[in-house]
Amino acid sequence: MIHYCTDKTITAELLIEQSIQRLRAATNAGHQEQLIFHFTHTQHYLPEQPRLDLLALIQIALDHNSEPVIEGCITICNPERLEQVQLLTDSNGVLKRYSQQHSLPWLVMSEPWLLAPVHIPKPWGQEIWYTGIESRGQAEVVGDGGNVPLPWLLELMPRMLGLKEDRQLILLKVLDPLAEEVYGDLYFELHQEKQEVYVVTHIDQQAWPEGTGAIQLGFAEQKRQLFRDDQEFKRAYLSAVKEYEQVRRELDKKLDDKKHQAGFEPCQAVDVTLLISWINELSQPIENKELLLKENALREAMNSFIAQHPLIVGDVVTVPKLVPHALQHGVRVVEFQTPVYERKILSFAQKVLTQDHWNTEEALGVVDMDFSTLQSPELLDASENMTVERVVNFDDFEVRRIRLDGEYLLVGDDYLVVMVVQGHLNLPSVGSKGGYRPGQALIVPRSERGWLVSGSDSCIFLVASAR
Repeated sequence: MIHYCTDKTITAELLIEQSIQRLRAATNAGHQEQLIFHFTHTQHYLPEQPRLDLLALIQIALDHNSEPVIEGCITICNPERLEQVQLLTDSNGVLKRYSQQHSLPWLVMSEPWLLAPVHIPKPWGQEIWYTGIESRGQAEVVGDGGNVPLPWLLELMPRMLGLKEDRQLILLKVLDPLAEEVYGDLYFELHQEKQEVYVVTHIDQQAWPEGTGAIQLGFAEQKRQLFRDDQEFKRAYLSAVKEYEQVRRELDKKLDDKKHQAGFEPCQAVDVTLLISWINELSQPIENKELLLKENALREAMNSFIAQHPLIVGDVVTVPKLVPHALQHGVRVVEFQTPVYERKILSFAQKVLTQDHWNTEEALGVVDMDFSTLQSPELLDASENMTVERVVNFDDFEVRRIRLDGEYLLVGDDYLVVMVVQGHLNLPSVGSKGGYRPGQALIVPRSERGWLVSGSDSCIFLVASAR
């Protein structure tokens, strides 16, 4: 039968658990439990945190191992939709048929979720968020017939997925900088709470013909040796930053005038080709040409304080708290990070669009000056068909890199976040067509049995697990 529930104080997970118990106690094979219930989703990631009234249509059956297969859809609850579903007659698969008839995305909720990322433009390129949930955008989960917003699903079944009490996912994203020097360089910033790790997946040959890119990370040791102590070094660096910032703001004001004339908002990202054309136009008058030459000289003087580390494809960069860093142009990375948004910007060679000031003095008050070298991954297991490395071991999450030409059992006490980097990753239990390709990512629910995966075409994938 179809079970309707309009009591929003009862959680979806409780109703699902009760249905599973009834199925296991039933004697008739092939029986399904079908649930229709309301729940309220608070959009904590939006200003004012508005509430959404949602309707979930859930179908539950047992597989040949008596394990539950939970499928369904989630949609906005309105009077018309509510009236329609209340008229449905009880029969196996009726909720799925209704969803298909009304073009509602249907997905298997008890198996790994394929993520549909959201692309966030940046002045230096773009970020591609796979598990990002912010006012600027929310990732989605791919279903049959469309996508479901990721935060809706997290609200529906957090415990079954394996979320912690705070319901915060490890943040997975790709940093995709422009290939152009300066324009594709990221903010030089540090974090007090957030920990992050980069895995280099692509070096643009236009930007780095030899195949070796770079990241700014920490301060230059040789430069530090020129000063009596770190306090004197910081004062000199701060002076160089402030001198550059003054010229930077003068130049940005002229570029804002160009934006206004072209119909752009002051804090709107502009295509780099257009930005370069404006710079070329500005450079014609002699006073602007001198300003641009001064900007370049002061930027180089400021950057002389900063350490630059070479990067090739496959390199891992662990960014500890309080260490300033800036990925350079044309170096694409997969990033796993603590899901908090906080940073202190020390400098940037463009206008910062998300805030009207830099945080150089505050950052220098807390900065870790002792960072020196990149850490190598820790080899955990190796065989002819498999290599397992621990990429990073933070206090709140761990990331492993697995090279696989065979089978591997994914296990974890909580959910896992998986990103395919190379080759094909297959999950037979999901029945995915041809497996998952490079650039695709999954959230894998908690499972006592684990998930048997197989890799082909020299598969490499990353697995992040929460602590």
